[in-house]
Amino acid sequence: MVRRTDAEQNVVGREDKKIDKATSFTKDFNGCSVVAVENDNFYGNATINALENLSYSDEEAQRVKWKTDLILLPLLCICYVFSFLDKTLLNYSSIFGLKEALNLHGSQYSWLGSIFYIGYMIGSMAWAKLVHRWPQHAGKFVSSAVLLWSSITLLTPLCYNFAGIATVRFFLGLVESIIGPVFVIITSNWWTRPEQAFRTAFWLGGTPIGNFIGGLISYGLGSVHSSVATWKLFFVFFGSLSFAFSLVLGYFIPDNQGNARWLTEKEKMIAIERVRENQTVSASDKWKWSQFWEALRDPQTTFFFVCAVGNTMPSTFASQFSSQIVEGFGFSTINTTVISTCPAAVIQLGTFLIFSYIASHRDNIRLYLCILVSIPPLIGASLLHFLPTSNQAGRLAGYYLTYTHTMSWTLNAGLMASNYAGNTKKATASGLVFAGWAAGLIAGPQFFLDNQAPTYELAFKMLSKYNHLKVYILR
Repeated sequence: MVRRTDAEQNVVGREDKKIDKATSFTKDFNGCSVVAVENDNFYGNATINALENLSYSDEEAQRVKWKTDLILLPLLCICYVFSFLDKTLLNYSSIFGLKEALNLHGSQYSWLGSIFYIGYMIGSMAWAKLVHRWPQHAGKFVSSAVLLWSSITLLTPLCYNFAGIATVRFFLGLVESIIGPVFVIITSNWWTRPEQAFRTAFWLGGTPIGNFIGGLISYGLGSVHSSVATWKLFFVFFGSLSFAFSLVLGYFIPDNQGNARWLTEKEKMIAIERVRENQTVSASDKWKWSQFWEALRDPQTTFFFVCAVGNTMPSTFASQFSSQIVEGFGFSTINTTVISTCPAAVIQLGTFLIFSYIASHRDNIRLYLCILVSIPPLIGASLLHFLPTSNQAGRLAGYYLTYTHTMSWTLNAGLMASNYAGNTKKATASGLVFAGWAAGLIAGPQFFLDNQAPTYELAFKMLSKYNHLKVYILR
């Protein structure tokens, strides 16, 4: 059957002329201007003429969607897992001798978190521009970035002072910054709008999965190799896993639908057509300044940017300070690796899956869900701030409650992927928002004062007040 609606056929009829395969063209679907590009350089054998005459059944479309879900989606998720693991090794190793071995004192450990995200903020804009300029190499960019950051992780044990590890952290952030803005673009170019919320949450679910796996492996490594050099073993082990995955990723991840190894020629065209009907595909490699300025003027961009900064400032404790915080509750170093990660990861992943499923099956509900997932962190941060240090159970419960917080960012990322049409506008908005995400994470570590460890009163006071403010604004 032909998948075009009557309205779309009328639009095609108005464009009744030959179009060069390497040229982009614009159509108007229900008042929405959509840039559609099907050229040999980007899509390979899937040409405009073939797409215009394409006929396929619902079963074929469903098979293409399942192939994409079963192959591409796990690749994105695993990539996010390694991204999380490699950047949070600092957290795991902080209680296994890293601070003492590198003679870190004062605010130097906090600055290692900020420096990482300074590199991340710079890189997020650069990667968005690069992938927009050469979209036909998006998959190669991602796999190369994983190869680079795994190599940087493997080199980290060679550091012996603050200057060395600060340099490593900066370049690690610079390379890892490809994940956010590029994954948003990949999601919007492979899945339809109703499908995007759950898929975005799925690859963002790499954070709790990575936290769970990282906690278990760190517990095992710390148990069998207890010495002052244990922190080095973490970087070598996890860096080697990332390096091996980059080779697998380089083989399987496609640049676009046109060169996906796991799709037949017809399935490639169906994959393109599915997203064209969704009005969001945009594969032009031409930078459009009108879309750039439109993205800057769009109130959504401002909203997403502010939310990104606010959402990530309180999140620093999970990626850099959680081990020290939980150890401060009175647990041993070995037990801390599991207690601080596994239950929290289960809560975080469950929140991701449940709320993203609701968001994908109910319209106009995401902002309300943002309010709902912000309430437990408000309670948790208040418990951590006000309960006495002797109340171990209460403070641990408060710590776990804060882990629904990241779902707010996930919901915002899903909105961002589905609410922008036009490649330049989407690339500009995603780059700015992920730069804001990094800006919040640059500022966050500075609230964790070394002289307040392990209770960090200022940090949890900030977290409590921020969540209260966010609930008020969203309401």
